[in-house]
Amino acid sequence: TDTESVVVVGHCCESGDLMTPLPGEPESLGERELRTAAIGDICVMDGSGAYCSGMSTKNYNSFPEAPEVLVDADGKPHVIRTRQSLEQIYQNEETVGGLW
Repeated sequence: TDTESVVVVGHCCESGDLMTPLPGEPESLGERELRTAAIGDICVMDGSGAYCSGMSTKNYNSFPEAPEVLVDADGKPHVIRTRQSLEQIYQNEETVGGLW
């Protein structure tokens, strides 16, 4: 039940992934009072643009595709795509002269 004031950002577009802008000011940082986060917690973002499978840049910055969850009409969540493993990401990356 503990909360903290946070700014929520993403990792895809380092300068533009602001999920908590000030009301009416999409380029300005805005804080939100959220439950205190811990490793393993899940944050649900509705309408997340480049973070959904249809708009994502596959493995941008070697980051795994996010898992996707479908919530059915009864409110029950279903994982419809699991997070990629590191092996799955690296299998399509090539080295040049031994360097990445």
